[in-house]
Amino acid sequence: MRISSSQVFDRATRTMGSLTEQADRLQTQISTGVRLLAPSSDAAAYRQLTGIRRAAADEVQDKANITLASSLLSTADTALAGIETQLQRASELAIQGASGTLSIEQKTVIAGQLDAILADIVRLANTADSRGSPLFSGAGEAIPYTQASDGSVTYTGSGEADAIPIGDGATIQATTSGERIFGNLATAGGASDTFAILKTVADDLRAGGSVGSGLDDIKTALTALTDARASIGARGARLDLEAARLAETAVTREETRSAIEDTDITAAITELQKTLTVLQATQASFSKLTSLTLFDYLR
Repeated sequence: MRISSSQVFDRATRTMGSLTEQADRLQTQISTGVRLLAPSSDAAAYRQLTGIRRAAADEVQDKANITLASSLLSTADTALAGIETQLQRASELAIQGASGTLSIEQKTVIAGQLDAILADIVRLANTADSRGSPLFSGAGEAIPYTQASDGSVTYTGSGEADAIPIGDGATIQATTSGERIFGNLATAGGASDTFAILKTVADDLRAGGSVGSGLDDIKTALTALTDARASIGARGARLDLEAARLAETAVTREETRSAIEDTDITAAITELQKTLTVLQATQASFSKLTSLTLFDYLR
């Protein structure tokens, strides 16, 4: 079999070109720290890496939603804590008003204090979140409670706000409608709400009457409020668990990404040194081969 000089040159050129390309690739991997330089480097690994990046992007949104939901729950709990304090004060005033030794003037003073408490509870029930949206208006965006000149309070909210997604198809109700917290209370006189209960007690005292079942009705309102705060606490604990799960998932995903994408510097340097050695030997052999002439063969 005859091998022409052109074939020898071509094969040597191809070998040196391949080695040079491999050396360049290894140098780039070492300098950038990235092993996958293009989809063609490893198609299967690149697809897996794309999925990891997509999951990481989704996690960013989930974390933002958890932060938002936590903020809403915290703000709501702060508002309800203020309302609870006011209701406890109203209960104390109702106990005072139940005394049969009070004069009409004294009862009127207590009624005025209850009026002030009612107005403050309305203010707290209209608390807005960091985005300026009312916390207790449900699906609505308008201020949920309005108080008329006679002291009566009207709820203008409706429904429940949309649940917030927090990852893996899970959602959480970060806010609760005021109607669920303050309304539909079972009292001695039938279904009522926190605002109407306080107004009734104040009006009865102002008229010189007794508080009647008002004290028990205020306790009913307090119980409903306590239940609402307990629900907020449970949802807050769930968010903490979800945030911890996302953090653990992020660590595992980063380890997987690094194993796929990052360069093993030690192995890459070793491979580069081997490639450069082979390339230098090939270049030296090719240089010696090209310097030979017919006279070298005849000698």
